[in-house]
Parts: sequence; structure tokens; C-alpha cells
Amino acid sequence: MEPWLAALIILGVAALSAAGMLIVRRRAPAGTFFKDPIPAGAVYTVAGTAYMVIVAFVFFVAFESYGGAKADAEEEATATLAMFHAAGPFGPAARADLQGQAICYAREVISDGWPRMREGGASSIVDARVSAMEESAERVPVTDAKQTAAFEHWFALNEDRRHGRQGRIGKAEGLVPPVIWLILIIGAVVVIGSVALFADRAEAAVTQAAMIAAVAIIVVSGLVLVRFLDKPYADRSGSIKPTAMERTLAQMERDQRDRGRAMIQCSELPG
Repeated sequence: MEPWLAALIILGVAALSAAGMLIVRRRAPAGTFFKDPIPAGAVYTVAGTAYMVIVAFVFFVAFESYGGAKADAEEEATATLAMFHAAGPFGPAARADLQGQAICYAREVISDGWPRMREGGASSIVDARVSAMEESAERVPVTDAKQTAAFEHWFALNEDRRHGRQGRIGKAEGLVPPVIWLILIIGAVVVIGSVALFADRAEAAVTQAAMIAAVAIIVVSGLVLVRFLDKPYADRSGSIKPTAMERTLAQMERDQRDRGRAMIQCSELPG
């Protein structure tokens, strides 16, 4: 969600809440709808606090998921770059093949994997590249202890890459289920709407409109923030982008150029 849209939603709900309060205020008796507003205020305080505790808990879980999604993307990118360098001890043909596969993997994650993930799924193109890369590694001839250690190291890094990718994809669909959203929205309506019961014709209209607008801004801001954190890879301002993998790709291509090697051309694999 873009900042301007979030601001429009928050301010729009606040304006509607203020308008609703002014309408209710016209029909409200002097001194609110309650004979004694003190017990009603205490009940509202308990209900409002309980709701904000729920929002805070959901926010904490969503924030942890957002941080985990960013860490997974970093882990995948770091492991991919390490796999590129780990192929160094192999023979020229095997090294060129594995390093070329790593470069193609990074390109396809950026160009196809990320857009597919925003739709809540994995990329068949990247899946095919992973299979091709692992099959290439299994065919690498190992002739000495140094290459044996490099071979084992390469596959350990591949597991790190796999772990990062699976974690990244797993968090693409969001963590907050629909039933939780239903509870949050119903609670928001109750918390904001209950303020209208404290409408009082004897009070200034501006004061009462500001009171309900302030509550609406706080409640809706919390929901908008949870929504933002729950969709970490959406194509919007502040979302997680393939920046780490772009840095990895740039580093690998720079290493290729520094060694005087031709630019890798990625063949299209069946996905």
C-alpha cells in the first residue's frame, strides 16, 4: 500500500467517524446516552484496551514475519554468491558451468521469481534452474582432497540457498489468516462506533468530532500497519525487493568481467 493511499484510508475513516458522531449528536440527549457515563467509560476503556492488545499481538507476529522474510532473502542471496565462489577449485569446464548456473539463477529469481512470489506462488523457471544447477554439480569430476572439500562445501551452501528461498516463498502469502482479519475489523468497528454512545449535545461539536476522529486514526493506523507487514513482498513503497540478489548478481557479473570471461547467456529451461 502506497503512503498516500494509507493516509487517504486513515483520514477517510476518521472523517466518516467524525461525520457519524455529529449525526448521532443531533439526536443524543444532554449528558450522553448513559445516565452515569463513568461505568460506561470504564467498560469502554477495558474493551478498547483489550482490542489494542490483540492488535499489538498481531502486529508483533507480522513484524517478526516481515523481518524473517527479509532475512530469508538475504540468506538466499548470500548463499548464491558463496556458491559462485565455491566452484573455483573445480576444473575449468565444471567451474564455468556452475558459475554460469549461479548467475542465471540470480537473474531468474529477480526477473521471474519475485513477480511470481508476489502472486503467492513459486516460479517454475527458477525451479527448473535449480534442478539444472544441482544436476550439473552432481556431474562434477572430483580428483583430489581440495575438490572434495569444495564439492561438499558447495552442496552445504546450496542447502542454505534452498532454506532461504523456501522461507522467502513461505512468507509471500501473508501470516494473518482471514478469520483474524475479520476479528480485527469487527473489533475496530465496535471500538470506533462505541464512541458515538458518548455523544452529548451539551458539548462542543468540534470536541466530540475530534474525539472520535482520534480514536479512528489510531485504530485504523494499526490495521494499515499490520496489513503492510503481512504482505512483505508486495510491489509497493517500503516492501522487500530483490535488492540483495541484485547485489549478488552484480558482484558475480563483475567477477566474470574482471577475469576476462564472456558474459553468461542463460538458456531457457522448461518450467
